[in-house]
Formats: sequence, C-alpha cells, structure tokens
Amino acid sequence: MLTDAAYQRSKFLGFDFGNKGIRFDPADVKTEFWLTSKHQALADFLPVVACWGVSVEFRAVVEHFESGLHQFFPIMIRRPNGKPIERLDGRDVAPGQYFIMNPLVRINSLLPEECIGKQGQRRKTLNDVVKYVDDLCVSRTEIAGRHLWVDAYFSGGGELFVSDALLAALRAKELKGFLMQKVREA
Repeated sequence: MLTDAAYQRSKFLGFDFGNKGIRFDPADVKTEFWLTSKHQALADFLPVVACWGVSVEFRAVVEHFESGLHQFFPIMIRRPNGKPIERLDGRDVAPGQYFIMNPLVRINSLLPEECIGKQGQRRKTLNDVVKYVDDLCVSRTEIAGRHLWVDAYFSGGGELFVSDALLAALRAKELKGFLMQKVREA
C-alpha cells in the first residue's frame, strides 16, 4: 500500500495506514495496484493491500456526512495482462473511480461490559471481546455525531464502524462490497 520509504517509516513509528487515525502525506501513498485475483468486477468497497479501497460514489456519500474529515487517495487498478476491469454496474474501471480511504477518526467506542458472548456471558474487559462472534455494543456518547470511525481496540483488524445514517445512505445508492454486523448502542 505505501511506498517503501513510507512503509519503513510507518513500521518504525508503530502505526498502520488506515488504522491509527494518522494523516498521511499523499507523496507517501502508492497509487497503482494490480488486480491479481480472478474477480471479474469490482465493488464499491474492496480490500486493497490490507486497506480500504472505495469507489468515487462511496467517497461522495462519506464526504456528504463528514466533509474533509477522512483522507482519500486516488488509485489506479490494473490487471497484469492488460485486460479491462469492470465495475459491478458494467462500466470499465477508469482513472478517478477508486480511492484508498484513510479514516482519521479513531476512538474508544466499545463497551466491553455491554458486549455479550455466544452463551450469553457478559464480557468484563476488551480482551474478552470476540469480534465477529459477540453481540457488540458501542458507547452512544462516544459515537454521537460520528459517521465513520475505527475503534481503537480493534484497530489493525480491518473493522470499520459506520453510523446508521451513513449505512442507510450507502444502501440508498445501492453501493456494494461491504459486510455489516449490527452493533448495539448503550
């Protein structure tokens, strides 16, 4: 994802692109990627070298809710054999249609004591919380007014949290490619 110099710097400083809420210099971000999977078409939200790739339409929805808050770096995605890549709607992928997203809001939103395990047990600490399995709960106070964030505890694991309003707007635009796990608020 990052150029060699930026990657070495990020490892040295102990942070990951897209996970720690740290702003990056555009010169440090790689902008060309090869599609090596057998996917025939690209969705609006997709993994790009362990980061979040998003379509221009996805970016527009996020910017509508949180204008200028997150970073979006334009990228070009190509196949090694030069064959065109299509989007799910049938259009060919062209310059300016995809971005790497760097979410800059990183907060402690999880409430471990409100997270419930599969057998109904309440969690005591964040270390007890099992993402993808537990019935997760976030703090209504911490997320108030936010629409897209990374939880500080889960950072580095690829989890992105979105508000109900942002999710509804993404669905209204019929954007595709993201999986959702409902999370309670308390």
